[in-house]
Amino acid sequence: MADHDGVGFAEVEFPVQAGFAVARDENGLTAAGPCPRCAARTEMTFAFGSPQGTKGLFGRARVTQPPQPPQPPQPPQPTKVTMYCECGYWHEDRPPESPDTGCGAYWSVDIS
Repeated sequence: MADHDGVGFAEVEFPVQAGFAVARDENGLTAAGPCPRCAARTEMTFAFGSPQGTKGLFGRARVTQPPQPPQPPQPPQPTKVTMYCECGYWHEDRPPESPDTGCGAYWSVDIS
């Protein structure tokens, strides 16, 4: 089988890429566009929320608590996400243990 567009696997970082479509819904966002290395369309979905999840949304009855001290400010929301090629094409020299399915390229996309 021939490799995709003559591009073998290599981990290569690219600068911030423009022209990616970013779609948001209540669960997260999806960024899609062309890989800057192999030119294939790639798409990644990023979930919103804490990796630890939430607690107590539908739990026990609430007990009246004394006033709590002010909460620390929330960290700023990210304005960029890091994407990597997930084109799904076979690229020569891709290691069998590689978790991605692309050419090895990675870059940032502005989501603000």
